[in-house]
Amino acid sequence: MSISRKLSRRDFLKVTGAGVAGAAIAASAPGIAAASAVSKPFGVPMLLQNKTINVGILQSAHDQMQALLDSTGYSKQSGIDVNLVIRSDTKETEFAKITSAVQAGTSPYDVLDFEDELATTLSRAGYFVGVDDLLPKDIWDDLSPAMTAYTKVWSTLNGETFRIVHNWEMPIFWYRKDWFDAKGVAVPKTWEDVAGMGKVFTDSSTGVWATEDGLMKGAFLNVYLAWITLQAGGNPFDVGDAYKTALQYIYDLMHSDNTMNPASLQNSYDQQNADYFADKVAFMRQWPYFGGLARSDANKAWWTTEDKAAIALPPVGPGGVGGSTYAAAWGWGLIKTAPNLDAAKEFYSWLVSTDTAVAASKTGEWFFNARKSVLAASDPTNWLVKQVQMYTDAGAIGVRPFHPQFVEALTILEDNASAYFTDQANLDDTLSATKDQLAALGSATPEATASS
Repeated sequence: MSISRKLSRRDFLKVTGAGVAGAAIAASAPGIAAASAVSKPFGVPMLLQNKTINVGILQSAHDQMQALLDSTGYSKQSGIDVNLVIRSDTKETEFAKITSAVQAGTSPYDVLDFEDELATTLSRAGYFVGVDDLLPKDIWDDLSPAMTAYTKVWSTLNGETFRIVHNWEMPIFWYRKDWFDAKGVAVPKTWEDVAGMGKVFTDSSTGVWATEDGLMKGAFLNVYLAWITLQAGGNPFDVGDAYKTALQYIYDLMHSDNTMNPASLQNSYDQQNADYFADKVAFMRQWPYFGGLARSDANKAWWTTEDKAAIALPPVGPGGVGGSTYAAAWGWGLIKTAPNLDAAKEFYSWLVSTDTAVAASKTGEWFFNARKSVLAASDPTNWLVKQVQMYTDAGAIGVRPFHPQFVEALTILEDNASAYFTDQANLDDTLSATKDQLAALGSATPEATASS
């Protein structure tokens, strides 16, 4: 099956299974049949055997999850049958489905695989149970420092952990090493370096720009705002000095430095990637799936050398190297009204264990993360493994900027920032409007705003 150059990250995984990068990780690691570490009887109490639990996952993750269950023989050895239920890939649909079920005292899933957006809303609505008593004793030693810091912010409420992540990825700094070598210039290491790249690479007459991004409102602009504000040393939802600095910096990249293509404000990631493949972009921020897409059969004519999509550490802003990028994640949670909660807890304890995390990572990219055990079991020459290890070793992964009503708050950021970048509002008015709207949001309940 040929793969369009305009596939989203989720679509790319869907049509490729584990994805090119994930397949490489899986192929390079010791076979998961060597799951001897998880092949012993699980000691599940007889009372919980012959139970069936429902695990809600994305369609794109189904094959990898099934491979994990098959290779470890979990159901046969535990006596607990696992039914994989395909969940919606939209947060709005899932929130509505789970809310109505919980209010009726039931749930479509016992265990749910969910993203940051649902983590904030569902946890504040009280729909998850704490999982600390189910975690392996070594988990906090096994997680990287960045994963631990993230978990304490995004997956913990009132002192209880409600989610353990398995999918861990961050925006990567991609660049045309062949172009940089031809120009004799170094990869930008600071904001000032980035601003100066317009003079080196931008040629608007041919449509070539130093950098470009996907900054369309609705799903994209907020990611870049968070990335740049973290580099500035802050959280955009605070609407403080760091956010003001970030907005001014982005505006200048577009309008003064001639570095970022202003058309980025109309771009999805599809258009951003298409322009990179059309040799119109010297460097960019993009998620890891781009590496698999670049190496896919659809782009084999373009992919002639690794130098076309080289990876460097992101430029360092005023906030220092520790905020150069951030990770977003998906992880496992237990719904409080799960029909088979006790059996689900047994499964959960196995699912988040160190041995299972390693076995899962060998099935593909969806279960790859920066747990020390996972990195140690992965091929150190694989491009994705090298990138995560490099960013981890450099301490470049900060905590994703957080807001307890994340989905609603990011819409406020996007609407106001977009007006500023297109000269419909000045900077001071943009900051003032953003502050006022976020303050009004803070007086509403998560349940009310999520369902509006």
